[in-house]
Amino acid sequence: MMANKIIFFIGSMHGGGAERVISILANHYCQIGWNVEIALLLDKNIGYNLDSKIKVVDLSLTGSSYFKRLPGWVKKIRHYVKDSKPSIIVSFIGRINVLVLTACLGLNVPIIVSERNDPKHDGRSNLMLKVCNLSYRMAQTVVYQTRYEQSCFSPKLKNGVVIVNPVSVNIDPCKVQRPNEIVTAGRLTPQKNQEMLVNAVSMINEQSVALKIYGDGQLKKKLQHQAKILNVDATFCGNVANLHECINGSGIFVLCSNFEGLSNALIEAMMLGLVCVSTNYPGAEEIISDGVNGLLVPCGNSEILAKKITMVLKNDCLREKLSMGALTSGQKYRELNLKNRISTIPEKELIELLASDGKLIKRPLLVTDSQVLVGFNAELWQDVLLSETK
Repeated sequence: MMANKIIFFIGSMHGGGAERVISILANHYCQIGWNVEIALLLDKNIGYNLDSKIKVVDLSLTGSSYFKRLPGWVKKIRHYVKDSKPSIIVSFIGRINVLVLTACLGLNVPIIVSERNDPKHDGRSNLMLKVCNLSYRMAQTVVYQTRYEQSCFSPKLKNGVVIVNPVSVNIDPCKVQRPNEIVTAGRLTPQKNQEMLVNAVSMINEQSVALKIYGDGQLKKKLQHQAKILNVDATFCGNVANLHECINGSGIFVLCSNFEGLSNALIEAMMLGLVCVSTNYPGAEEIISDGVNGLLVPCGNSEILAKKITMVLKNDCLREKLSMGALTSGQKYRELNLKNRISTIPEKELIELLASDGKLIKRPLLVTDSQVLVGFNAELWQDVLLSETK
């Protein structure tokens, strides 16, 4: 019997949240016996560990203009998919999603597209958003990372689902070994706004505060110069394959993004019990409940960020409370090994399991006499509730 084949489409695998998610999914499907291929449209650099059986296909084209390369990409993608005969295609990131859907029109291959950012702030034009809304109707499923992200698209798209990023944290959280070590992770770009964090650390009067910045990008030299001028003890660690191993035992994780899809690094830090401080970008409140499992600060405000970090450094009770809050859900899933079992658990047992411990609930549930709905969908809930009252 021929094994199932899955193809992932993305620009590159050099580094970033979307790329990390693909590495986790690709390795998983490879381990369960699927034929896995990753098609790269921009460059063939690989920044994550991939199983040796995974085939990486270079579909990049030379040329300075993205739009001038479109016809060549459509032709190349279509030819590749027809030859490869995949069981399913998974595409990541807006423009690439549109490109793949267009190239595969009429090939009768199920396509899942995944949105990975905030479409209102990621530089996408209104025209491009309209193109996404139209082309996404051709997808089997549209995956969003947050409910906020889903709300940015047309309500006429009925094939959407919110799925939190898969996170591969295969180590147990350790006790805080470096309480005054502040860490952050992400591409060094204006979106991630590490400049805000460097400024904030320079305002902290606590002694021996050290900053570690994981990631690489266009602003590295500027940030290094800023840290030097402000006399901030900052180490630039570059891209790492296993971030969770590097930050385990650190004191505070900070995310300063102006906008996000869903930060893998933030989720990993929470699963390790780090105190997490994040900007209150659109959608952040779906991850962090301020004062419960982390702290939220206004985007771009270094002074408030410095005050929040100082609060944690000076208050051990607050540190413990926020750390335990971050650990709670991830710890329960780790103990029950739900990540690996959930696809095999009978529905009745799964419902009983969720009912036994409210800490396991990641989505709102609607329970009626005749059915159980997982996840909030306003129209669907309204239809079900109205039918139940008739």
